[in-house]
Amino acid sequence: MTARDKYKAEETPQSFSLQPHYHLLKSLFWFFIAILGIAGGMYFFYQQLGEGGQVLGYSIIIYLFLHGLYDFIFRVNVRYVFDKASNAVYRINTPFPKKQLMTLDELVIFTSAEQGCWHYAMGARKRQFIKSYTLSEDFGPGKKSMRLLGAYEAEVLDPILRLSASSAVRGRYTPAG
Repeated sequence: MTARDKYKAEETPQSFSLQPHYHLLKSLFWFFIAILGIAGGMYFFYQQLGEGGQVLGYSIIIYLFLHGLYDFIFRVNVRYVFDKASNAVYRINTPFPKKQLMTLDELVIFTSAEQGCWHYAMGARKRQFIKSYTLSEDFGPGKKSMRLLGAYEAEVLDPILRLSASSAVRGRYTPAG
């Protein structure tokens, strides 16, 4: 699977779009399997569970369903479009209207680190640390992560930089060693 497939990236001469959290679709599949497993277990052992076990089972099913629904609507379904024709960056989320986040001239791409891992993020110049948007999955220090990073930079990040008017990357990550 290439980085373009992993991020569901699409490129035209005037635009580039990607879904940065598209890789979470696999976890939603496992949420669905867990819901089915718990529901099946509750069906077969309904009488033996008692009231406490039934409430716990229903609570876990409801939590998994709501968490999966939230991830699908607000994370997996989000697409960022970098449009050179209108000189803008848009966020498209199917149940909500298209929203302009910033212009390509304001675009700053930077690395953001959390708990030993880091990822690429974007924001509007001078406000990028107040409101930022994740552009990649988390990368760690391992060899596999560095290979994924190289593919991401070549297939996803470079087309974004070609569309932007200025040198948008601030502090590009270079691994130590």
